[in-house]
Amino acid sequence: MSLRAGKRITALAGAAAVLVVLCAAAVWWFNRTDDTPYALAASPKVSVVYEGERPPEEVRTFLTVFVQRLANGDVKGIDELHDGYPDGTAVTQESSDFLSPLAAAAADGPVTARTEPVRDNRPILQRLKSPQGGTSEAELTLTGGKHLHIQLAREHGVWWGYALAPTG
Repeated sequence: MSLRAGKRITALAGAAAVLVVLCAAAVWWFNRTDDTPYALAASPKVSVVYEGERPPEEVRTFLTVFVQRLANGDVKGIDELHDGYPDGTAVTQESSDFLSPLAAAAADGPVTARTEPVRDNRPILQRLKSPQGGTSEAELTLTGGKHLHIQLAREHGVWWGYALAPTG
């Protein structure tokens, strides 16, 4: 093998290595999970107590942010918590009618939460295309025995959810 052929092999191996690194970076970039697009505020302080099995940290953070915004009367902020909900077109942003009266009950005392285990019933191809998905539900009990049911969905590792209007 000549010196020229050896240099070509080395150059091709280097180019292949760079291509592998670029492909790996592209896969990481498109499958990464961004930080949760919502955060706890400094106030008001709220307490969420869990009955039964404690949910994952991300679900606890979501529910605490939800209760905090509810206690603060921030219905528009609560509506933002379902902006990333998969197939969110069915979610209406008319929650102020039934959430506004619950603000005082959320602020008055500890909120008790019972959550369902996280499940991912999507077809395997959808799971491969969009990893870190899943659904869950939470039942919140506010001061005075008022209840609030929340549908939860995880998309790319970030939890979103919305409150269902009470029946009756």
